[in-house]
Amino acid sequence: MQGAMHAHHPVFLEALATRHRLSVRFRQTAKGKPPREIVRVCAPLDFGPLLGAVSRADVYQLWDLEAKRKPFNVVLAEEDVLSMTALEETFEPSAIITWAFKPHAWHVARDWAEFS
Repeated sequence: MQGAMHAHHPVFLEALATRHRLSVRFRQTAKGKPPREIVRVCAPLDFGPLLGAVSRADVYQLWDLEAKRKPFNVVLAEEDVLSMTALEETFEPSAIITWAFKPHAWHVARDWAEFS
């Protein structure tokens, strides 16, 4: 893992390890629009470069548990994360990972049974 890590990086890692949901406050910038703050309840997925991305920068990869339609994935650069707070509620990886999962595909190791 290279690059910057947010001050709440330990919160992210702990939530990932224990499968706790996160309340994530972040800055979203859309083309031609001013940045806006968003708060979403997410499941932490990984921290590292996106597979197949041109940039090799480390990013926070999350799953938006409140999304009503695709995309459900949230990819955030360190500078766009304003805060991360662990919640009491947990999540089940099997409810999220519906793609053809390849074992050991994550950058951050975890014990998620068949999704590790």
